[in-house]
Amino acid sequence: MKFCCSLALGLLAPTWALAETTLMPGNIAVHIAEMHYEYPTRLLHPYLDVWHMKGPLAQKAALSTLNKHFANVQWCDQAKNASVLLFLEPHMFYNPQLNVYHGEIIAKVYTQTGDTNNLEPAILRIKKQAQQNGPLTIKPEFYMEKAYVKAMQKVIVELKKSPVFTSALNKNMASNVETICPGLDALPVSKLYY
Repeated sequence: MKFCCSLALGLLAPTWALAETTLMPGNIAVHIAEMHYEYPTRLLHPYLDVWHMKGPLAQKAALSTLNKHFANVQWCDQAKNASVLLFLEPHMFYNPQLNVYHGEIIAKVYTQTGDTNNLEPAILRIKKQAQQNGPLTIKPEFYMEKAYVKAMQKVIVELKKSPVFTSALNKNMASNVETICPGLDALPVSKLYY
């Protein structure tokens, strides 16, 4: 009996491992606006001045998380023949009383089926937040990146559930993604921070 159970588990284990490593098909281009790379944001604390650039941390977190779930994820300037364009807007807030980082990612999904002169509206908008405990005095970038990864994982769960997104993955854009990405930098941000 023990032999039969161990044999059955041995045969089923590779299928569980295969199910976890199956990547969704489709080409995804990812873009974060240039302003998140140029202007630092201050994390609020009564005694410390901690400034950080949201763009590099969010880019690292987004690409590492997306590559675990999708077959082909490229940064916008390197993407060829992308099906969708994922425009990310990262935000970070720190609560000094509770030592909690609050990371937020606003994701907008764009497809371009027509002329490149007119940017079509986003087909999907997702806003997810995540918290990460940690001090502001010791390696704040480590905790900020963890908060961004948690928020990005929540965004991916919503993307996978969306029939609009999954159907858009099967189509190709009418134009090259490289022509659309610079236009996204001119869009206003969804959320203004002080």
